[in-house]
Amino acid sequence: MIKVLLACLLAPALPAAAAELPLELTGYVSAWTQSCEGSACALPSPGQRNFPLSLSLALPSDPGQAATARASAPLLMPDGSELTAEITFYAICPYGSEPGTCAGRYFQAQVLLSGPSGAFCSTSLNLQDFSPFPVLMCAGTSPGRRFGITLHRKAL
Repeated sequence: MIKVLLACLLAPALPAAAAELPLELTGYVSAWTQSCEGSACALPSPGQRNFPLSLSLALPSDPGQAATARASAPLLMPDGSELTAEITFYAICPYGSEPGTCAGRYFQAQVLLSGPSGAFCSTSLNLQDFSPFPVLMCAGTSPGRRFGITLHRKAL
């Protein structure tokens, strides 16, 4: 018994479990506008296309924790105005998960638009829909027009 205790005391310490690497998210943001006068909307007209976005999002491992990654994308519209997209990505470890494992982790993408029109858009996604980059459309309206952005994975 003493030999076992001595062996345990003299054994090198086990390394701590390695934290998960951050989630690397790489994609694009494109702006567009759409005329909506009358009874139907026209096809969207492109503004600035393929604004590159690359963010690193930490992955929380304990219940009730969340991590964020933020970016701002100033995008030109076809009429020369600027639409700004404030983009925030979240990784959320829900309450009730086992500490250190984060079963049920989910992700959220939020966009706040300002410029010719304002809007707030959000979606909650699982890992497969969120990575390698979430796909989301967000638009606001002003009289007779929509102004929006699209988050996308491949260049247009």
